[in-house]
Amino acid sequence: MEYIEKKSFLKFAVLLLIAAVIFPLLSGCGMSAVSKKNRLKSNLYYRLGVGFYQNGNYIKSMQEFIRAKMLYPYSAKNYNAIGIIYMKTARENRAVKNFMQAVKINPQFSDAYYNLGLIYIKKKNYMQAKKFLKKALKNPFYNKPYESYTQLAKIYIAENKIKKAKKILTVSMLLDKNYFLTYYYMGKCMLLENNLPAGLYYFKKTLDANMFFIPAKYYKGLIYFKQKRYNKAKYIFSSVYDADKADKYGAESLKYIKKILILLNK
Repeated sequence: MEYIEKKSFLKFAVLLLIAAVIFPLLSGCGMSAVSKKNRLKSNLYYRLGVGFYQNGNYIKSMQEFIRAKMLYPYSAKNYNAIGIIYMKTARENRAVKNFMQAVKINPQFSDAYYNLGLIYIKKKNYMQAKKFLKKALKNPFYNKPYESYTQLAKIYIAENKIKKAKKILTVSMLLDKNYFLTYYYMGKCMLLENNLPAGLYYFKKTLDANMFFIPAKYYKGLIYFKQKRYNKAKYIFSSVYDADKADKYGAESLKYIKKILILLNK
């Protein structure tokens, strides 16, 4: 009888231990034991962090996101926000850990999958990048699928699968007509196919959506140069160079300006 009681007590203790481990994991799916007051405070710190992030103050932004996480450790968006700061400050390994924690808490969190995709594109690990971008797109409630489609197209361009990239970019354009990167990568596809008029059209569309996007300006100038419209090319390259002399597009633009001056003076 005493043995049975001990066995029952051990079973009960094991169940308590399991509950202690499992409950915090379940809480990320809406069963959190965190008080409403702490959730509200967490959301306030999160919003403060977003404000600092938008102003480029990553240190203050990180502080607020950490405060938000401490108050509500079962919120996927808090880990995603911390991951973004790590990603922006070139600490990719820490960023990956936080994004992975975000999708562990919420397996439908498309933004975190998208961010993982961006990191692996940067690492040129296209297999992993595609895996995460496709996971982002599996969520029927994902509100920015055009971003993931565009990044998938970027990968296919890098893999020289231009037709596949164009198909995906067409889908992306149907989903959002104002996303500048979709037009930009479609322009690159056209340029790679040597379809200069179409490339010029899409780079102009890119700049209509985002007039400050330097790469599109540079490629617009490059197409004018290829079309031997040297005065227009010179004007574009000069504006790119003036915008950022140290940037790679600025340096390349200066080379083309020198070439054009030689050609015009012949």
